[in-house]
Amino acid sequence: MKKALILFAILFTSVTASFSQTKQVEPKGVYKEIEVAKHNRAVEILHGSDASAKQQLIDSILLSPNDYNPPVLYALSRELFLQDKKEQAAFWFYVAQLRARYDANRCADKTATQGVIILNNTYGPDINKFAFTDLVFLESTVEKVVSFVKENEENYDPRWLNLHGMGAFINEKDAALSKPKETWAKIKTQTINDYHTGFKDYLKSVKK
Repeated sequence: MKKALILFAILFTSVTASFSQTKQVEPKGVYKEIEVAKHNRAVEILHGSDASAKQQLIDSILLSPNDYNPPVLYALSRELFLQDKKEQAAFWFYVAQLRARYDANRCADKTATQGVIILNNTYGPDINKFAFTDLVFLESTVEKVVSFVKENEENYDPRWLNLHGMGAFINEKDAALSKPKETWAKIKTQTINDYHTGFKDYLKSVKK
């Protein structure tokens, strides 16, 4: 069973450099239109030392979680974990993970999807270690995450991920950043179903 836990955990996170250490260039052209300033500032606060500003931001995020992109929710999960709110931290980590996977699947620049791997590695180890010790809790949490992502619309710019791909470095003027918007609903459904099915298959494997 321990081997199965480790195997599935690897699917959730990979060993790589910190997301905060990835290089970003000064955006040009269409990349300048990507709305990330608010979100980047939120991540800075959550990683900062101002406890009052941090708590105020946490309260704001929890009131309107759909307004914040995955990197913010990842950072939120880390701070909640540090505050010993581990079950809440796990929920938001997996919401961030699933939404980041959806954003990656609708991103036209596949070199940008490495950003999701980096985020999972940066924020995942401690939370995964905690969550995978209790499969009943983990199953309940994943079911809640799947329901939340299904029932809620994302109110952030999904192109945040494009800033971490090769397209941002070479500044392709006419390159499409995302797949056609009319395909997003289908992509979201498929992403959620794949995530959910993969998890249920994992549970079956460890319960044998």
